Amino acid sequence: MATTPESAQEEQQAQNLQLREALNNAYGFIEGQKTTQTFSAVTFEELVDQQINRLVGPDTESRPNVFNRITKIKNDLLQAVAQIKQLPAESFVDPSTIQNVNTPR
Repeated sequence: MATTPESAQEEQQAQNLQLREALNNAYGFIEGQKTTQTFSAVTFEELVDQQINRLVGPDTESRPNVFNRITKIKNDLLQAVAQIKQLPAESFVDPSTIQNVNTPR
């Protein structure tokens, strides 16, 4: 039986799809294995150590660790509160449209 140009083209397309599927399956398998190895290479203990290191590990003045950042924020806040407590009560009066410059129109 002679093949027509249309049936030959359909057979070629079917073969192309089959080859693409085989290549796609192989590629997907390899990428999946790489991902699996990445997850299995990391242990819970390593993740805990990384988190501890991030919180209290070595730091620099320009890049402090989390613990030192929180300590600085706490100390700055306590210092600000102490300074606010020393201000006279007049510093906290309600705004007056007669006396203040920055008032709503």
